[in-house]
Amino acid sequence: MRVSSKIEGADEMNSLLKLLAKDAIEDRDIKAALKKLSGPVIEEIKSNTPIKTGTLYDSIGVIKMRSKKGKPFILVGPRYYEPFRGYHGHLVEVGSEHYDVEYEGFKMITKAFAAKKDWVHKNLSKELIALLERRVKRLGL
Repeated sequence: MRVSSKIEGADEMNSLLKLLAKDAIEDRDIKAALKKLSGPVIEEIKSNTPIKTGTLYDSIGVIKMRSKKGKPFILVGPRYYEPFRGYHGHLVEVGSEHYDVEYEGFKMITKAFAAKKDWVHKNLSKELIALLERRVKRLGL
């Protein structure tokens, strides 16, 4: 059976994935695509940060975490491990809503997620479809 290397939608992707088997897109491929798309999300979080200098601002980025096999993900936000010192990010995010502090939360991560969620979904689909097309071309299908 010969499959066209032009993938146009979800049905075509599903049939191609079945043809290529489970390893068509690996967890590391999805994580790499997510990391590639994380830049605008990080910039959006930083633009919502109340102070544009300091440890919290500098700590915002991709947080190192391991995901379980078959459930790839990345976390974006304040990093608290060395050399970063963004351990107070949660206080700034939610403020007096959850903690005994005298300020409202800035919701910097919540706002960034709401602003960039659709963009990330659309571009992640494009990245993964492009990856599948390259793999199909390489296999000669």
